[in-house]
Amino acid sequence: MNLLYIWITGHVLSALAFASPASQNDLNQDTPYIKELLRQAKAAEIESFMNQKADPCSDFYAFACGNYERINSAFSMQVVTTGVFETLTKGLNRKIIKMLNNGHDDHDTPEDIQVKHFYESCLRIKELNSTYSEKLKRLIAEFGTMPVLEGSSWDESSFDWLGTTARMSHRYGISPILGVEVNTDIASNDRNRIYLGQQDFPLEARSMYLENETLIYRQKYRNNIQRTLQRSLGVKMELAKQTAKELLNFEVDLAKGLVDESEGLGIESLTELITVADLQKRYSPILDIDRLIFVSMGEHVSGQIYEFNKQYQENLVEVIKRTPKRTIANYIFFRLIWEFLETPSENSEKQKEACVDLTKKIFAKNLDNMFYRRYNNEKSSREIDNMWRQLKFTFNETLRSSSALDWIERPTRDLAIAKLQAMTLQINNYAKDNFTEEFADLNLQSADYVENVRQTSLLSAKQMREMLHKPAKPLEAGSQLSYTPANILIENTIKIPVSLLQPFYIWSDVYPNAVMFGTLASLIGHELIHGFDDSGRKFDAKGNTNDWWDEKSSSNFLKRRECFTKQYGKYVYDGIQLKESTSQSENIADNGGMRLAYTAYRKWYENQLKQPNKDISMETLPGLQYTAKQLFFISFGQIWCNDAHPNVKSLQVSTDQHMPGKFRVIGPLSNYDEFSKEFNCPAGSPMNPSEKCILY
Repeated sequence: MNLLYIWITGHVLSALAFASPASQNDLNQDTPYIKELLRQAKAAEIESFMNQKADPCSDFYAFACGNYERINSAFSMQVVTTGVFETLTKGLNRKIIKMLNNGHDDHDTPEDIQVKHFYESCLRIKELNSTYSEKLKRLIAEFGTMPVLEGSSWDESSFDWLGTTARMSHRYGISPILGVEVNTDIASNDRNRIYLGQQDFPLEARSMYLENETLIYRQKYRNNIQRTLQRSLGVKMELAKQTAKELLNFEVDLAKGLVDESEGLGIESLTELITVADLQKRYSPILDIDRLIFVSMGEHVSGQIYEFNKQYQENLVEVIKRTPKRTIANYIFFRLIWEFLETPSENSEKQKEACVDLTKKIFAKNLDNMFYRRYNNEKSSREIDNMWRQLKFTFNETLRSSSALDWIERPTRDLAIAKLQAMTLQINNYAKDNFTEEFADLNLQSADYVENVRQTSLLSAKQMREMLHKPAKPLEAGSQLSYTPANILIENTIKIPVSLLQPFYIWSDVYPNAVMFGTLASLIGHELIHGFDDSGRKFDAKGNTNDWWDEKSSSNFLKRRECFTKQYGKYVYDGIQLKESTSQSENIADNGGMRLAYTAYRKWYENQLKQPNKDISMETLPGLQYTAKQLFFISFGQIWCNDAHPNVKSLQVSTDQHMPGKFRVIGPLSNYDEFSKEFNCPAGSPMNPSEKCILY
């Protein structure tokens, strides 16, 4: 259960990617020949994705990305999606596989060696053979008996679902149905508090459980449950089939209490600071909250805690009343073993990829740090820092302008300036983490995958409980912070993944600044604007929840947000009408981030023109007949070139708060007069409509 990350973070590359060198030293860029070669390669890539016959004023996505789907077809490549971030991830994964498969070297710390042992144990999972099932059954036996394995001898009267899930939580940090976790206090981020709330749901979103359009994914999940019961626990086919159906129906019933993401509710709306005694009164006798917390934490807690998403607990009370104990017990034990499962692949390369994913799930911080120590590129770090300073300076100027944001009252703008000044940017390399201390209780070996997962789960649960009596640390979100930039609202910090340090995907010092600003600066700008969007504006300069907006400015914000709700609700994706959603955080960040990056680039470009004898010919690319400013918009558009497998397009619409790539391009650009000016789009054309949505 990671309730906090989901709600307090502000929320794809290249034909050169496959040939990207392992380090900057592998390719000397200092010779004119190599510089020109790299520029020509980038120009060829950009051009290959474009359909220059398309009218940029009718559909700029078709113009910038019209050939991308043909070259990078998700269906042909048999992947879920293709795009810039997928390409970045592949590049990073290749380096991670190389690190993990190589023998121990001078770079390895003792902790690195343990991570390698975990990866090796995953590769050797076939060696467990018949003992795998026995190991899973021993895990179940730690907490009781599972009805589907016991048959008619299972004793219903002795089963205590709440006590069982609490003991699992205490021992392994696994909390089926309902659990507690310790995390940073959203109102005072220098300390930690207990949060009570829902389990992690395998299908993640409410819509995945309740909408007709996502039925196929529920059916696949049910089949997966059935296979697991048969193969991993030896349950006969018909019984496994019936049990899988019961477990899925129960999970769907639980999911009715989940939040509808389209409502745009922030963490401050979903949490209530309340005493354990008051929670006990609220849900007793069905939910014994006091006992749940005592057993999970191993101590009595009498003070205030946060209840997350009250409607989940209210729904849970009714679900528990009407659900047979046998179903609840089967579900809880199934969710326990689910955390220890890995099905070996007959294909060795696929097995390596699966084991990298599992290693990242548990050791994301370590892998990012291992990558950073081996492949650290000072040029990319400097480039990102330079972009950050320029964007921060530009947005500061915008906030101080008397006209640019005149819909925000001056006192509120002053507080926004203070928040911006306090905002920081970090490369997510974990260079300051004490891994020796974190690994003190681990002894991972390469022979037993289940035992390794058990050890890491034991340690994680122990460390989580200890947090209650320690000062708050930076938020950890596992592999979610390894591939995409994120604004951690509770820290007022933007975190940049190490994957973006890889050269030649979206940055190089031989590329025009137009390309760098269109891609890298737009991504950083997107995260900066998250600090001032629907959710971000509820957090102050210190990263604490605090409504610092005056009533008039807040009213103006909501009116302008409504424009985005209507605009994006009109789009149709693959024949699917998109929903009008109250939550517009991602669209606000897309629009504001692009505008901010372009304003910063335009200032830089115009400053270059003022320099005597300044050669700005490098601001275009060989063979591409576009101006520097046009190249900025083309580069921005190509961040979001993508393709999705036909089977997942309805899933994408149902679960992703981000728009499909096409609308992340045409939405922001059709709102921007500067774009229309550079491409001479006539008034009233699709990319230059009369009504434009503007916030930042």
